[in-house]
Amino acid sequence: MNELIGLVGFAFVSSVTPGPNNVLLWASGAGFGFRRTIPHVAGTAVGLAAMALASAAGIAALVAAVPALAVAMRLAGSAYLLWLAWRIARSGALQAGSSARPMSVPGAAAFQLVNPKAWVFALGAVTTFRPSDLPPLTGSVVIALVMAIVIVPSASLWVAFGDALGRLMEGDRTRRIVNGLLAALVVATIALVWV
Repeated sequence: MNELIGLVGFAFVSSVTPGPNNVLLWASGAGFGFRRTIPHVAGTAVGLAAMALASAAGIAALVAAVPALAVAMRLAGSAYLLWLAWRIARSGALQAGSSARPMSVPGAAAFQLVNPKAWVFALGAVTTFRPSDLPPLTGSVVIALVMAIVIVPSASLWVAFGDALGRLMEGDRTRRIVNGLLAALVVATIALVWV
């Protein structure tokens, strides 16, 4: 029970603190609203749960053991974050009926692969909180489920803040300024990728 309480606390703190996921969720909430960002929330939870299982299977150890692979993932993650920041910055000029759309479940889940904070979160959860009295596979599944369950409300909190911000934005000029600031925050999270 102590391990479960510790895992819930760890998962909440790890998933609610600022990072690439939360800035993107915030920007999506501001740009698309809460309801349209739900697939992004679900994809983040699914992706992080899958990473916990992959970490338990030894994938994270492989990434840590092969420095070139870790650098390639950081480069890919940085490039993707720059592309997303560019899209957010440009979205200020888009109208409500435009072709812009929030991240999908598969897209948000796949983003976790190049998100170093997500790898640290998943590996930390598995190595620190996997119940020792359960078989490794069962314990890993418990970790993945708890992470997914905790991520949904913490990610939703960021989306709700973004949605509230989006409702306050009146006029194209205000929307462009706010989207520019959100895009700058996404670019700033690239520093977290290289820490």
